[in-house]
Amino acid sequence: MSNNTESKLLLEPSDGIVFNGPFSRSVNRKLVISNTSKTQRMAFKMKTTTPKLFYVRPNIGVLGPEEKVTIDIIMQPILQEQIQKRHKFLLLAAEVTGDITDMQEFWKQQRPEDIWDTKIKCEVIPSKEEEFRQAGGSTDNKDGEVHFDAQEVSEPVAKLLKQISMLEDERMALRDQIDDLRDQTIGTNPDQAMMRRPRQGRINFFYMAAIILTILGALLGAFYGKHFL
Repeated sequence: MSNNTESKLLLEPSDGIVFNGPFSRSVNRKLVISNTSKTQRMAFKMKTTTPKLFYVRPNIGVLGPEEKVTIDIIMQPILQEQIQKRHKFLLLAAEVTGDITDMQEFWKQQRPEDIWDTKIKCEVIPSKEEEFRQAGGSTDNKDGEVHFDAQEVSEPVAKLLKQISMLEDERMALRDQIDDLRDQTIGTNPDQAMMRRPRQGRINFFYMAAIILTILGALLGAFYGKHFL
């Protein structure tokens, strides 16, 4: 494959994508792909080294002359302790000369020498709290990685992931309010301050349980819609 996609497609941002924590809820970033040609249609396809972590919408398509598309890249919540900090996306592009009835079949028929490609760096920056939890461990991606087709998320699942993000934001806001109230009580009534700590833990537990149930519901809904509808 050729690596001169820059002459065919323009990316914004051009220097890579950065996701900032906390990652207890989904995080969304946008990538704009523009066709710089005034006459040639271009097909594009997104691949990634970590398809289970990122959803891409749309992950495949065709751009007309001087047309652009905004790609939503949704990073799913991370529940494990270790956070891999470096990921990569691979953008493939090929000229379109006729009608396309099946995008997947179109890409199967492309010769490697007719496909342009460019790598898109992706960096994940954990919050200070997440950095503290995973101190001493490293799961950075090494050279020689394998790229897989990026998974496209359906609109209902995308909405559920957005709701998860909103729930997590509310949980964090409530936690900050509880911390402020606890700080105010320290020094005036130590016994009452001690009682607030387990209550905060219960609130965090219920919010995390709600987030996990929402994720499971989204995945089950996507599976049911794909196989039974």
